[in-house]
Amino acid sequence: MPNANEQDQSSTISKSIGWFYPVIFTLIVATIINQAVIYWLNYKWPLTLVFVNYYGVYFLTIWFVRKYNYDHNTQDQDKEKHPAYDWPLPAPIVKIGKFAPIFTYYPSVLLSLLNPFLLYQQIKQLVGQGIINGRIKHNPENFANFQSKIQYRLPFNNEWLIYHGGHTPATSHSWNVLTQRYAYDFVMADKEFSRHKSKGNHVKDYYCYGQEIVAAADGEVVKVVDGLSDGLCVGYFVVDFLAREMAGNHIIIKHAEGEYGFYAHLLHNSIEPKVGDKVNQGQILGVCGFSGNGTEPHLHFHLQDGKSFYHSMGLPIKFNDLSINGELIENDYIIERGNRVKHNKVQLT
Repeated sequence: MPNANEQDQSSTISKSIGWFYPVIFTLIVATIINQAVIYWLNYKWPLTLVFVNYYGVYFLTIWFVRKYNYDHNTQDQDKEKHPAYDWPLPAPIVKIGKFAPIFTYYPSVLLSLLNPFLLYQQIKQLVGQGIINGRIKHNPENFANFQSKIQYRLPFNNEWLIYHGGHTPATSHSWNVLTQRYAYDFVMADKEFSRHKSKGNHVKDYYCYGQEIVAAADGEVVKVVDGLSDGLCVGYFVVDFLAREMAGNHIIIKHAEGEYGFYAHLLHNSIEPKVGDKVNQGQILGVCGFSGNGTEPHLHFHLQDGKSFYHSMGLPIKFNDLSINGELIENDYIIERGNRVKHNKVQLT
């Protein structure tokens, strides 16, 4: 397995909260502009212009940051564009234009900071990031070379596509977010990589919505969050800024000592096991939904070394008894972004 974790960890915290800097910068600069207009021009902006001011500064900041990062990217493996960037967007947003997500995704992220529930969780994640960084900075190879105590299967049946996820910075779900470094976002897609039928503006249009999610291994349920509704809208790259939980409906299972499975974005009232229940590998846990922060229905799954989503390090995981792009795999295997994967019980001869 690539020993990518041996790269310098000193800047991990800074990189992981890079998304937060533009938000803070926007709040400061836009507020200064607003107050300057009031003081020097004796003009109180209407609410509409206040929003235009904040969003204008935010978009300019995002543009500058993205351009700076592109021009100063020194990691060769990140320069090569992954084929996933050419996968089709949901049909509704495509009709608006390929740059439409800039005017839907980023504003909804900014609005999420006005949600006290999400803001509190983001702060907890930042604090947890610092705690994890302190644990791993001297021995990052311990996590990069982690070998699980038990074998894991895919957390679903049928064939799914890995939308995000892998063991390298180029394929990782969120390399610099340590809790989710080795996480996976799974969807279902057709041959053209479209994830939905019909118009794609309804959750039931998405192939993975309502599909069964199963336990990746035996274990004991340690946390369940359920009863949260689906997101505001689907097909327009809008994050649910009114959500109460980043992960939506989710379940955490202790599969082994120091190995906890995290299954997120499930459908409301679909999670069957309760805290303290024992579950068997392959047992149905719930069904895929559209709860929490996400732009379309999918399953978020990762392995972590503790019970807490905020303070636990994400762990690399291999799966067995599977096929990848139609090819049977007999041994434990690292899957990555772009793979079409399916659980298969391989009969060895």
